[in-house]
Amino acid sequence: MPVRTHQTTATGTPTMRVAWIDTVKGAAILLVVLMHVATAAVDQSWYDPRVLDAMSPLRTVRMPLFFAMAGYFFLRRIDRPWPWQVQNRLGPFLWLFLLWSAMWTLSAQVFPWNDADYTLMHLIGVPLDPSYGPWFIYALAIYYAVVKLMRPLPLWLQFSIGAVVSLPVAFDWVTVENFAWERTLTHLVVFQFGVYGHRIIAAVAERASVLSLLVTGGSWAAGIAGVTVTGIGLSSVCWLPLTALGMSTGIITATLIARHMPWLHLDWFGRNTLPVYLLHLPVLGVLLAYDPGLTSSPVTATAGTLVLTVLTVGGTLAVWRILRPVPGLFIAPWPGEGANTLPVRTGPRATVTEVFPRT
Repeated sequence: MPVRTHQTTATGTPTMRVAWIDTVKGAAILLVVLMHVATAAVDQSWYDPRVLDAMSPLRTVRMPLFFAMAGYFFLRRIDRPWPWQVQNRLGPFLWLFLLWSAMWTLSAQVFPWNDADYTLMHLIGVPLDPSYGPWFIYALAIYYAVVKLMRPLPLWLQFSIGAVVSLPVAFDWVTVENFAWERTLTHLVVFQFGVYGHRIIAAVAERASVLSLLVTGGSWAAGIAGVTVTGIGLSSVCWLPLTALGMSTGIITATLIARHMPWLHLDWFGRNTLPVYLLHLPVLGVLLAYDPGLTSSPVTATAGTLVLTVLTVGGTLAVWRILRPVPGLFIAPWPGEGANTLPVRTGPRATVTEVFPRT
């Protein structure tokens, strides 16, 4: 049975959360931070690109899980009218995307991370080039609009359109130079699966066991080894089955952690993915200003990546505690029924179990 934890909404209304869902999202956001640390540390003396190479297979786990879980609850309110969607879904995500694109740009002027060409001019064109902002949030706004628009179509046609958009890019048949658009196009079909395949996702979690982890995880690892040894690579038709196996492995692992190791508190990170996502790059930029001058080696690079990830997460949470009272930084400055709007003072609130819980 899924592990459930009691939570309380902003109005004090008790609600129930499923721990494995929050644990999946918590693991995903920590993997995102880990990847950004490994990528941004390229100029550090202790850096070793082999660490980033070793993390490459996680691309079939990290963002696919994040996008699938982002769509998991969307079906509940997909039939709400467009004004409701704009007020509670599209509007808040666009607000946060534009606001934090500006925040990231300004902080990068003082503490640059990974890209020396991060200039104020990029802020003007960030809707066309979301790679200079929190592109994941922008992608969610696009996905919500696209899935809502396709709602009247037969399900097979919706997935056919998603496959036509996503798979040529994922298989590297169509080259997209901008990484944010490449990932946005690639993961549309994954988001659709999160929306319409939520029962399958829940069934994988429901049946999670050590044996299923060994079988699924072993198949995923064998597949990764196969495309690596043969030189086929992840950007091929193998992306689809490996992503399915990677997502299943992640869901099973998260469920087992939620059942047997709740003291890890990954579900807490899952309930607070938004501030971690929005703040970790500026905090990482500050931390990267100091280089300890260590000699590069696989051991040093691995340890340095892990230590810097812990410091980044810790610094992010500390900054969040300071900034969370500032109006409009982490939720839209207007009232609504969504998780990312101000609480409505009259009437019951919606359960906060969607993409980004209220912060």
